[in-house]
Parts: sequence; structure tokens; C-alpha cells
Amino acid sequence: MKSMLNKVFQRGGVYISLILLLIISGIISPSTVTPMHLLRILRVASILGIMSIGQTLLIISKGIDLSVGAHATLIMVIISGITLGNPKYTFLVIIICLLAGLLIGFINGLLVVKFNIEPLVGSLGVSTLITGVYYIYTKGFAAGVAPPFIHYVGTGTVFGFLPVSLIIWTILSGIVIFILKRTIFGRYIYACGANPEAAFTAGIKVSNVRILIYMVSGLLTAISGLVLAGFLNSPTLVAGSSYPLDSIAAVIIGGTTFAGGKGNIGGTVAGSVVIVFLASFLTIIGLGQAGKFIFQGLIILVLVFIYTGRKK
Repeated sequence: MKSMLNKVFQRGGVYISLILLLIISGIISPSTVTPMHLLRILRVASILGIMSIGQTLLIISKGIDLSVGAHATLIMVIISGITLGNPKYTFLVIIICLLAGLLIGFINGLLVVKFNIEPLVGSLGVSTLITGVYYIYTKGFAAGVAPPFIHYVGTGTVFGFLPVSLIIWTILSGIVIFILKRTIFGRYIYACGANPEAAFTAGIKVSNVRILIYMVSGLLTAISGLVLAGFLNSPTLVAGSSYPLDSIAAVIIGGTTFAGGKGNIGGTVAGSVVIVFLASFLTIIGLGQAGKFIFQGLIILVLVFIYTGRKK
């Protein structure tokens, strides 16, 4: 019986946790489970969710990226600094941001793969570097607004209720799920995380695959930064501060472990919703900031413990 329960939690613990969270929230505060509120939650979760897709790929392959928050903030600064809200620069700034995402991912991958720097240390260094760059550029104060199209991506709806950002998140999740399950590159990602030595022996160019994963993650973080820029409209230099740990928590809650070679995007999607909904619920019931962080951290630890089926 215990073994069967462990399997249930390991395969669907994050979904069970999300359902329980919705039930508890609905009992305590019925307004939190109304369709409009849930759509607002999904809009906010899409920003974290897009970023967490890349983090999932990295953790499956035994990598990690702590620079995602600074990276997303840099994207906001680039958008506001170049366009100043002028729509004629929209296409140009999108291209620049996507290229910046690829470049930052390439640098992260290069540090880890070619210079053998631990992913945690390397990405933390890149985060600090990026932070310094945008503080120098903005002189500590980010000005400007997002152009109308990017603002629409962050806040607009289709059919009057479906968030555009949610559609983008769904499409990107579907693409990456297909890559992981149906393509050779997807099998390479799992192989490099499960046993890189065996993967190399089998003829897989592990170094190239890992760098490419970092570049894909960088691209996804740049897209997330674009959505965040549109959502906030006016940039702020602290908007990305919570994303490194939140994205890692969403991935781990979703069932992807640091052991490598195992994980899925569906769990990360649910994990992202859990993180955002939990933060919203704790705010609604009136917990202070300190209490919110403590309670949120404890619940995340419990969810991770339950999902992974850890034993004494």
C-alpha cells in the first residue's frame, strides 16, 4: 500500500498538490477560485512558466541557471531603453532581445562546458555581470515603457478572456514536450543528464548538446522577459529578483530532480502554477511579507518531499 502511494505521488504529486491547494483556497477565500482570478493567475504564471521550461531542460541535463532573473530584467531594460514606447522599433527590439538571450545562454554554456565551472557558480557570476551592466546603463533608474505590441503580449487577451501570454506558454510547452518525447535531440538531453560518459561513448557530442541546451534556455528566458516587460509596461530593476529560485522550485516540485536524466515539462507547468497561486493566496489572506516567505518556503519543501517520495 505504501509503495503504491509513493508511486502515485511520484507520478502525479504536483497535480494532487495543486488540486488540494485550490480546494483549501476555495474554502478559505472563495474569490480565489473564480474563473477570472484563475485566468489572472495563469497570466502571471506564464512568465515564470516560460522561464521554467528552459530551467527544466538544464536540470534534466545536470545544469542550472541562476542568471534568469537578471537576464529577464536586462530584457526589460533593453526594450524600454531602445523603444521608449515607440512602436516603430518593436520588431528591432524583439530581434535584439532574442539574440541577447541566445548570447547569454551561450556564455553560460561556455563557462560550464569549456571552462569546467560549476553551473551554480558560473551562472551566479553571469547574473552579477548582467546586473552590473544594466545598472551602469540605467544609472540605477529604469525609464521608458514597452511599445504597444509587447504590452499587448503581456496583458492582452484573445476572445476577450484568454491571455495571450498563456497561449504563448502553451505553444512553447507543446513544442518542447514534442522535442523531448519525439526527437533525437530530446533523447540526447536525457542521455547527457543520466550518464554523460555513456552518452559520449555512444557517440553523442555531449559538450555541444549542453551548450545548445543553455542557448535554448537563454532564448526562453528572453521570451519570458519580453512577456514580463509587456505585463509591467514600465520596467523595474528588481522585477526579476525572485525568478531564479522560483523557477528552480517550479521544476523540482514538478518532478525533475538534480540527479539528472529525468523530468518532464507537464510537471513544471503545474509547478509554476502552484508557486504563483500559492503566493497570491498568501497575499489575499493577509500574511505579511516575512510570514509569506516562510509559509511559502515550508509548503514548497513539503511538496518536494511528498512528490519525490523521500524515505528516512
